[in-house]
Amino acid sequence: MTNLIPAMTFVMAIILRMESLSIKTNIGKAKVLGTILSIAGAMVLTFYKGREIKLWSTNINLLHQDHHDMSEQSSRNQALGGFLGVASAVSMAVWMILQAKLSMEYPPYSATALMSLCASIQSVVYALCTERHWSAWKLGWNVRLLTVVYGVRCFLQIS
Repeated sequence: MTNLIPAMTFVMAIILRMESLSIKTNIGKAKVLGTILSIAGAMVLTFYKGREIKLWSTNINLLHQDHHDMSEQSSRNQALGGFLGVASAVSMAVWMILQAKLSMEYPPYSATALMSLCASIQSVVYALCTERHWSAWKLGWNVRLLTVVYGVRCFLQIS
């Protein structure tokens, strides 16, 4: 799906009238041809099932499950994986469009600071949901304190 991000960004930019599509000019034809080739290449990479290349054989089973129980769970995981892949590509395309709009009015580091702030908020929410024991949040004189100090220093250097 990451191969489709440029095509999705281009289509969204046309819909939002940020990009012009003059189909009668050579530039317009090149834009359309490039978008079609990008989508076709991503589809070939997705759907082509070639021969499996085995460099060496291993007997490692990372799933530790029987193949009988995997069929129902695998189809649900594939559907969820497909949805999350599309959501990731769309959100990256939206971010590219927002970044283009931001760079027109604000200095280039504003988008970086905004992205760092949003990532910090998401990280705090995720950490609060996954680690519920407050004892794990205590900072001592170890690598955790060094990590926090370094992260704050990097954030202040960016902003």
